[in-house]
Amino acid sequence: MEKTFITNRTYTHTLRSKTATTNEVLIITSYDYFLQKHDLRILLKLYKEVILIPYSDDDDYLLNQTVSPLLDKFEKIHLVTNPQHDQRNRIIYELVVRKNKSIKITTVFDFCEDYLYKVYIPDNVTESNPSLNSLLTFKRRVRYPKKVIDIATSAFLFFISLPLWILSYIRIKMQSPGPVFFRQERVGMNNKAFYCVKFRSMRLDAESNGATFATKKDSRVFSYGAFMRTSRIDELPQIYNIFRRDLSLIGPRPERPVFTETFNETIPYYNVRHQVKPGITGYAQVMYPYGSGVFDARHKLMYDLYYIKNWSIKLELKIILLTVWVILGRKGI
Repeated sequence: MEKTFITNRTYTHTLRSKTATTNEVLIITSYDYFLQKHDLRILLKLYKEVILIPYSDDDDYLLNQTVSPLLDKFEKIHLVTNPQHDQRNRIIYELVVRKNKSIKITTVFDFCEDYLYKVYIPDNVTESNPSLNSLLTFKRRVRYPKKVIDIATSAFLFFISLPLWILSYIRIKMQSPGPVFFRQERVGMNNKAFYCVKFRSMRLDAESNGATFATKKDSRVFSYGAFMRTSRIDELPQIYNIFRRDLSLIGPRPERPVFTETFNETIPYYNVRHQVKPGITGYAQVMYPYGSGVFDARHKLMYDLYYIKNWSIKLELKIILLTVWVILGRKGI
C-alpha cells in the first residue's frame, strides 16, 4: 500500500492511498488524534483519501476553507463528525444539504465501533460518549463462561509450563540474587487492590527512585529478565492470581494505584475498566503497541471498553490466539 502524507495547512492532514478498494473519501472533523497507525492502515484500504481536520474554534476556517472546498472536490464522501460540538455540526449538515451532495454522515462514536472495533474516548474530561452512559459490566451470562475458560486454560498452562518455572527459578537466581517472585500492588475489580505476582525481571533496586513505567531496552532489566519479558514468561505466576480470583485470563491489564489516580483525573471513563475483573492479557494488549503515560492509556482504554461492551466467546478466543501470536513474535517488552 502506497501512501503519502500532505499538510495543506497546519490544521489539516491528508493521507492518500493508491490501492484503496473504493473511490470514497473519508473526512473527519473535530479530529482529536484518536487514530493510531493500525487504524490508518485499515482506513487507507477502504478510502482513496483520509482527510483529518483537528478541532478549531475558527468556524470560518472549518467551513469555508476546509469542508466546503472538499465537498466541491469529491463526489463520494463519508463525513465523520463529533456531536459534542452541536452548533458546528448543524452548520456542516446544512452545508451538505445546500450543495445537494449524497454524503454518508456518521458520528465518531459509531464510526469507531463499526469500522475500527474500539470505543471512542474523548481526550477532554468535559466531553462524553453517549454510548457509554449505561453501566458497563459483565452479566451472569458472561461471567460463567469466562470462569470456565479461566480455570480450564490456567490449569492447562500451569502443567505444560512447569519446566519453564524450574528453568526461570534457576536462571533468576544465577543472574540476580534475591527473591525469584515479584509482588506488586495493582488495582482490581471495583477498585479493590491486590498483589500481582510475577517472576522478577529487574534488579532489586529498580524502583529506588520511585514508581516508573517500564520501557523498551530498560537498563534495570537483567538479561534473562529481558527474555522473560519479551516471551511473557514473567507473567506465568499470575496463574496463581487467577486461582485466587484476583485476575481473569482476559481483561483490562491492571495498573498500579499511583498511575490509576492520574488516569482517573485526566481520561474520561477510565474508571469503567475497573467494573470488570482485570486480565493477564487483554484486547488492548494485543491491539496496541506497548506504551506508557496518559496518551497511550487513552488509546488502550478504547480497546478495553470495546471488549467489555461487546464481549463474546468469539472475541475471547480471538484475543487468546492473538496473544499466542504476540508471544511467538516476541513483541512484548
